[in-house]
Amino acid sequence: MNQTGDPQPEPLTAQPKSRHPVLFRTLAVLLGLIFIGLLEGGLRLGGVQPLPHSQDPFISFSEDSTLFVKNADGTKYQTSADRSDFFRPQQFPVNKAKDTYRVFVLGGSTVQGRPYAVETSFTNWLKINLQAADPARNFEVVNCGGVSYASYRLVPILREALRYEPNLFIVYSGHNEFLEDRSYSRLKHHPELLLQTESTLLDLRLASVIQSLLPDSQQRMQATEKSENVLETDVNALLDFRQGLEQYHRDPEHRRAIMTHYEFNIRQMILLAHQAGVPLLLVNPVSNLKNCIPFKSEFASRLTAAERDEVNALWKSADECSWDEAEQKMDYWQQALSIDDTHASLVYSVGKTCEYLKRYDDARHWFIKAKEEDICPLRMLEPMHETLFRLAQQYDVPIIDARKLFEQKTPDGIPGSELLVDHVHPSIEGHQLIADAIYETMCDLQFIASPPDWRTTRDRLRQEQLESLNQEYFLRGAKRLSRLQGWARGQSTLAPPGTTQTHTK
Repeated sequence: MNQTGDPQPEPLTAQPKSRHPVLFRTLAVLLGLIFIGLLEGGLRLGGVQPLPHSQDPFISFSEDSTLFVKNADGTKYQTSADRSDFFRPQQFPVNKAKDTYRVFVLGGSTVQGRPYAVETSFTNWLKINLQAADPARNFEVVNCGGVSYASYRLVPILREALRYEPNLFIVYSGHNEFLEDRSYSRLKHHPELLLQTESTLLDLRLASVIQSLLPDSQQRMQATEKSENVLETDVNALLDFRQGLEQYHRDPEHRRAIMTHYEFNIRQMILLAHQAGVPLLLVNPVSNLKNCIPFKSEFASRLTAAERDEVNALWKSADECSWDEAEQKMDYWQQALSIDDTHASLVYSVGKTCEYLKRYDDARHWFIKAKEEDICPLRMLEPMHETLFRLAQQYDVPIIDARKLFEQKTPDGIPGSELLVDHVHPSIEGHQLIADAIYETMCDLQFIASPPDWRTTRDRLRQEQLESLNQEYFLRGAKRLSRLQGWARGQSTLAPPGTTQTHTK
C-alpha cells in the first residue's frame, strides 16, 4: 500500500520471449515440407501422373492443320495432300478392326526412311517383324516421319493421333531441332537453376491435382503468354534457302534454349501418351561420327588475328605430313588445339588422325567433340541424348538405344559409313537393326510373343519386300542422297521465303 492506504497496482511483467524463435520457424517450415512430401508421395503411390501442358509456351502455328484426313468415301484416314511435300502417303481404316494393333511412329526424315522412302524404313521392317511373329493378326505401323520435322512439330501430330485409337507410339527425334529460326528471349534471360526449378515444380503430382481441380487455370495462364515464334504449317528450314548456312553462328545461350525446348517437347509427348493410357517407346538416335566433316566451323571469338594465323600455320604443317608421319601430324594438331580447341573441323582432323593410329577411344572422343562444336548442329547434341535417357528413367519409359546398337555393330565402335549413308540417315541394314531392336523391346514388354521360327519367317518376308522394289526406287534414293548432302552443306539455290517454291529434299 501507499501512504494513503490505496492498494498498489501489480507491476507489469514482460511476456517471456521465446529463446529459439528461429528454431520454431524452422520446425514449422519442416513440418509443412514433410506434409507436402507425404502428400506428394501418396499421390505418386496412388498413380497420379503429371499433366501435359495444354499448349507450347515457346511456339505456335499460324493455322491448325491435321496430318490425316478422311478419303472420299469416308472409310479411311489418309495423309493430307497439303502435307505431301514433307510426308509420304499413309492410310488406315477409320473404323479400327478388333484384331488390329495400330502403331504410330513419329520423327523426322530418318523415320521416313530417307534418302529412300517408307518401304525400307525401320517402320516397314518393324511391321514385317510383327507379321512374322503373328501372321493372323493385323498390324498397322503408321509412318509419321516428316522431312526436317523437329520435336515441337511432332507434339501436335501425337495429339492428333490420340484420336485414332493407337496401341503404341514410337518417337525417334533429335536431329532437326536447329533447322528453323526461332527466338527464345524468355529462356535466354532466365538462369538455368530457375528453369530447372520451374520444371521440377510442374512435374509435382500435387500440381497435377491442382490443375485437375482448376482445369481452366493453365489455359488462362498460358493464354496470357504470347508466343514469340509463330511458325507456318510447313517447315522453313534455314538450309532450304540460299545462304542458309551463313545464318548459323556460335550462340551458347540460343543452343541451351533450343535444348530446353526439346526437353519440354519430349516430356509433353510422354505425358500425353501416359494421360491417354497409350504405351510410348523412345529411340535414342544415332549420328555418323567418323565419316562426317562438321558442316560449319568458327574460331573462338577470343582469338587474336595472330593466334588464328598460328593455328592456320600449324594446320598447314599437319596437312603436309603424310600418313606415314601420323605422329608428327598429331603433334601439330596438339599444338593447334592448345590455342583453340573449339574449331570443329580442326577437332575432327584430330579424330581422323587418332583413327588412323587406331587410338579408337581417343578418336571417338574427338569426333564427338567435333559434333558438339559444329556451328550448324545437324546431328543430335550430347546433352539431348542425356535428356532423353533422364526423361525415360523419370517416367519409366522404355528406350531403344540405336546409338549403342550401331556402336556394337561397328568394328571400331565408332558409328560411320558402315551403317549410315550420310550424317544421320541409316542404311537399309541399319534400319533393319533398329526395327529388330524395337521388336525385341516389344517382346520384352509382352506386347507380342515371338515364336521359335520367327527369324526364318522374318528373313523370307524381308527378301520378298526387297525383291518387290524396282531399280528406280534405289536410283531415286541415290539422287535424293546427293541432293541431301548438298543441302546439308548449304548449297541450296532456292530463294528465301516470299516466293513459291517446291520442296525437293
